[in-house]
Amino acid sequence: MRKWLFLLFVIQCSWSQNEPVWLEGLVVSELRNELANINVSNIVTNATVMTNETGRFRILVQLNEALKISAVGYEEQFVKIDEALYKKKQLVVKLRAAVYNLDEVRVVKLDAQKMGIIDYKPKHYTPAERKLRTAGQFSPWQILMIPLGGMPLDPMINAITGRTAMLKKELEVERKELALAALTSKLDSLYFADQLHLAPDQVKAFQYYAVENAEVRALVKSDNLIPLKFKLSQLLVEFLKPKESDEKK
Repeated sequence: MRKWLFLLFVIQCSWSQNEPVWLEGLVVSELRNELANINVSNIVTNATVMTNETGRFRILVQLNEALKISAVGYEEQFVKIDEALYKKKQLVVKLRAAVYNLDEVRVVKLDAQKMGIIDYKPKHYTPAERKLRTAGQFSPWQILMIPLGGMPLDPMINAITGRTAMLKKELEVERKELALAALTSKLDSLYFADQLHLAPDQVKAFQYYAVENAEVRALVKSDNLIPLKFKLSQLLVEFLKPKESDEKK
């Protein structure tokens, strides 16, 4: 009789140690901030719950089962339900932010034409071009639109006040400055000194002289330097002529 009672006691103890229990947990970040909407899954029973706004959850577990705690942007954590945790019935999980190593980062410039949004190549305006475009161009035929109430006033006002002419001059100056920057980036000072045999104090003056030429301003936009160098050689002769005449005087 005692033998049977002992056997029943052992069976009851082993069964009670493996019955489902409610495990209460808290999920926090590395900075100890409570994390809401974190998935907590029992990978044995497939039961899943989510943490509330205070980072707390409650889930049924048994001895030797395991939990997976996961969320987008955080590293997954796995917790085994050992005997100590099974008896304690409380758990605190600290999630670490996930770090993703990118093999290659490509910066892509969106192109409306290549994406098929437009079927033409859009014009890119410089700051001075945008100002002139906003001011508008006045044409005499626009007066004919007055009876129809469709004549834009800004172009006429800007023409009368001289603003349009001023903006055109600014645009011309800007184009020369851009051309000068392109010229000096394609051909450094050594080229002007060694190949064109210019004195150091003549290099900058010749560069300004060259960008006054419309053909040079067009050639600096090309990657082919041969036509540009040929044109510069021609301009050099004209640039040095006044200098030679001054020396004769």
